[in-house]
Amino acid sequence: MRVKIVMLSLVYSCIGIEHDFKGFDDSILFGINWPGNPNLNENFVDGEQNKSQNQELVKVTTTNKESYECQLPELRSTESTSIDDYDGPSPLHLLKPLMNKEMCSYRLESYWSYEVCHGRYIRQYHEEREGKQINTQEYFLGYWSPEKQAKLEAEMKAAQESKQIPKTTKVEGVALPNVEIVMDDGTICDLNGKPRLTRVHYVCYTHGKHEVYSFRETSTCEYEIIILSPFLCEHPQFKPMDVSENVINCLPIGDAPRKPRDLLKMEANSLRFHHQSIRLMDNADGETHLKFELHPLGDDEDMTSDPPKTVPSVDKRPPPITDDSPVRAFLNGENCLNGGTGWWKYEFCYGKHVLQYHIDRAGEKTTVMLGRFDEKAHLDWIKDNKGKAPKPIDQRISISHFYSNGDVCDKTGRPRQTEVKLKCLENSSSPAQVSLYLLEPKTCHYILGVESPLICDILPLADENGLIKTVREALEKKKERSEAVDDVSEKNVPKYEND
Repeated sequence: MRVKIVMLSLVYSCIGIEHDFKGFDDSILFGINWPGNPNLNENFVDGEQNKSQNQELVKVTTTNKESYECQLPELRSTESTSIDDYDGPSPLHLLKPLMNKEMCSYRLESYWSYEVCHGRYIRQYHEEREGKQINTQEYFLGYWSPEKQAKLEAEMKAAQESKQIPKTTKVEGVALPNVEIVMDDGTICDLNGKPRLTRVHYVCYTHGKHEVYSFRETSTCEYEIIILSPFLCEHPQFKPMDVSENVINCLPIGDAPRKPRDLLKMEANSLRFHHQSIRLMDNADGETHLKFELHPLGDDEDMTSDPPKTVPSVDKRPPPITDDSPVRAFLNGENCLNGGTGWWKYEFCYGKHVLQYHIDRAGEKTTVMLGRFDEKAHLDWIKDNKGKAPKPIDQRISISHFYSNGDVCDKTGRPRQTEVKLKCLENSSSPAQVSLYLLEPKTCHYILGVESPLICDILPLADENGLIKTVREALEKKKERSEAVDDVSEKNVPKYEND
């Protein structure tokens, strides 16, 4: 890591002198390439060495006395999209189907939930459930109307005729053009006595489903929401600009390896110790999930040695992961899953406990027990909550378990409790995939969702109370069925005399 930081600081300093660099600009992208000796590496494009004669050169030396000559590229300008030849619908007209269908998008947070009904209103609400009774606390953050729609259409038409550039908003560090809709006349704010107001920014995202990308309060009772919609992508002015990467080629000098050895060791350690890659994803139900992808790495793989000079072509698409042993160990209670973002993390040990914790800079750990599994407490919970009992097998996609007797909650004076919802995850590319999400629908009452393809096999084994006492047996049977299928496939392969 030190090699990268030192080298990048040198690179940026030189670019600043030559190109009047005024600071970090996240619209200019750089990538460092280690092509090796151009005389030996066939991947170094013909003519690249001659081209480098017109480029700036920076010499970099690592702590291991490995020297490299880095070629600074000429900065490529980003290509802007012209609308001179565009004769299609206006941006606001492209969003009309979203408004006319009375479609709503949702965002769930630990306490508040948000309902964005496009072209109508935005609602902030929280539901307290006491048995069959539901108490709802809600605020309207703004309204929209056909009159406001007509006024905005006229304003945008005038702006287009005067060739005004659309406003932009940043998504993942990239400035994207957006259509801003100001929804006002919401519930009166207690703090300033004014109606609540929300600025809704619609941006182009090809794979979007009109979901809420972000929500924040910009000032007292004034809010900002970013919506990812594919509809705007039909307009050339709202397509993201094609941002090209400026490649910095670093060539070894003398007997230096193709890539610094410390950097190779760091990459190898990263692969070995991060067997599970974690990413957040928003499902159609609006819940934010932590997705674990388990990638076992063999001990015999040596990532620190230089690759051969002739690199064979490979398929960059990774094969589907078939090793489900980490998830099997989790369902058997042998391994625990850790997740969470922000201040609090959480640990879930199947059939044991749900734990919330925080580790400070000094290494001290603060823990809060959210619930322990007790079969009798679970049976009493099912008896009092018939709706939590499993559905018939042909309709069953999930089961719920009750983890009780957690640490006492300061706000309620009662022990914390958690409903663990095990859900079948179908159409997954990997049987070793596990998704986790944690919600707090009621103070100190939690819902922990666990989704995996393996759960599909154990759901039919749950009894009328949702208890599964033969998890290990179910997983072993699945493994036996898989091996039997493989044996049959091998027997059906035709044999020839030369085999």
